[in-house]
Amino acid sequence: MQLLNVKEFANQRKKGQRRIDLFRRDNLNTWLLFFPPGDVQRMHNHPSDRSYYVVSGRGIMKGLNEIHELSPGMILSIPAHEYYEGSNPYDEPMILLGNSHKATAEDLAKAGGARNEIDAATGKRIVYQHGGGADEGKLVD
Repeated sequence: MQLLNVKEFANQRKKGQRRIDLFRRDNLNTWLLFFPPGDVQRMHNHPSDRSYYVVSGRGIMKGLNEIHELSPGMILSIPAHEYYEGSNPYDEPMILLGNSHKATAEDLAKAGGARNEIDAATGKRIVYQHGGGADEGKLVD
């Protein structure tokens, strides 16, 4: 058993750091996700289910066909392979507590990689074999 104080971890965030991992288990990951004012995380998906609990602040979560206003105390579930985009158009930071199970080999094969994004210029899917960030994505579709 391991007990952590989420607010203490949130205060340890380095400038520009979007994610802080809290727990990394064989089959479950838990992290904090930070959205400073004006921040947008572009449309993407993952090969495993995700849930996000709003710890503080407000924001918006968009799907391909829906939009949800987020505020403290709300929890959002995003199924595997479903595209979404998080943003914070407000004046205060938003902090989300995220959870997901480890993607299976079948999940990864179905997705074509560890993370997919939608290219804003072309509308085509970008597949990342090892996640987002500095990894090279390939346009598909």
